Amino acid sequence: MPSLKPNQLLANVRAGRVEHCYSFGNHATPRYVDFICNSKLFETLWFDLEHFDIPTDQLAVLNLVARAHPVTTLARFHASNYQTVQRVLETGVGGIMCAMVESAEEAARIVSWAKFNNPSPAAGETTGLRGWNGGGIDARYGTIPATEYVSYQNRETAILCQVETELGLCKVDEIIATPGVDGIFFGPGDYAHRIGKLGQIGHPDVLAAMKRVDEACKQHGKFWGTLGIGPDHYQKVRALGAQLIGPGGDLRTLNLGLKELAKTFQGAPAS
Repeated sequence: MPSLKPNQLLANVRAGRVEHCYSFGNHATPRYVDFICNSKLFETLWFDLEHFDIPTDQLAVLNLVARAHPVTTLARFHASNYQTVQRVLETGVGGIMCAMVESAEEAARIVSWAKFNNPSPAAGETTGLRGWNGGGIDARYGTIPATEYVSYQNRETAILCQVETELGLCKVDEIIATPGVDGIFFGPGDYAHRIGKLGQIGHPDVLAAMKRVDEACKQHGKFWGTLGIGPDHYQKVRALGAQLIGPGGDLRTLNLGLKELAKTFQGAPAS
């Protein structure tokens, strides 16, 4: 019988460790996923369904490739309806990162869509009203007993709410306190944009917002993450308490790689 592995991201952050996250958007392909996994540099992969058109069947293939490696996968999207949440979860992702959450009501609705109504919940287990289907990738195509599958999904699927607006920041205490929400991912790009500091993800006002997120998460015994672009910014967000840090992803890697590759011939005499 197939075995279900514990969620490595949740286990590591609860043990106080920092996870590094690589994001896929423009170039979310099976070979690229395998390439990044083989580097052994990142513990978490983030598939961006919010800004890029990654169909459900393609997301499923990306997750199947990732399953061969000791990584956790997250899908980032706007969780605006029940069907989208359910279909993403059934691809086998280790968690969902829900964009633009601005209230506890939104967070609770997402949790309800993502958690099953377990008739025998364990102590502290959050339940919900997720639609039943035991035949997806996450249930190993119907080979996992129903009670085991439901308990596993409720316990081991990470639910992160993205706080990236002024309203979301005002409500961050209520959002992170929502039962079933495991953590906050702070979006510095959108937040900076909203407060008139476009592109300034290291601005003091943005860092102050992160500090506010850290305080709320600590109060409720939960974790948070954000972007850490470049060594200086990375060190700042880590010092603020971020445990899931994304230094970039496919596009940033290609841009940096191109510049490095061009050093081979830049400055050489013209022929």
